[in-house]
Amino acid sequence: MIRALVITHGDIGRELVRVTEMILGPTEGLTAMTNMAKSANAITDEIRDWLESAPETGAEPDQKLILLDDFGGSCATSAQLACGNDPDAAIIAGVNLAMLLGFVTWRDTGDFRELVAKTVQKGREAIVQVGGR
Repeated sequence: MIRALVITHGDIGRELVRVTEMILGPTEGLTAMTNMAKSANAITDEIRDWLESAPETGAEPDQKLILLDDFGGSCATSAQLACGNDPDAAIIAGVNLAMLLGFVTWRDTGDFRELVAKTVQKGREAIVQVGGR
């Protein structure tokens, strides 16, 4: 199973995961963490622990996706350090609800790199001007 970790400032990530589960039901392999009150080293260590852990089912983890709220700063730097050159890990910045819904819906239907590209595209498509000038 492809797992995802949402890393954000404050509790934004936890709320995104909660709302995803409110819409789609309980979602295995989707977790959130915050950088709040953590050093860059502590964030990196927590990400490494998640990367190395087995999913809830006890099966060996395959691919892992990390979704960040913003590119730059401690979350992005820590994710890049923790992932290193792992070919089975990808990092995307700019997480939004549409991305999470797409990820959970599509994660069992195709190639990992294709899933990452589709998730990015879904996030971009969700950003639209609805009204105003």
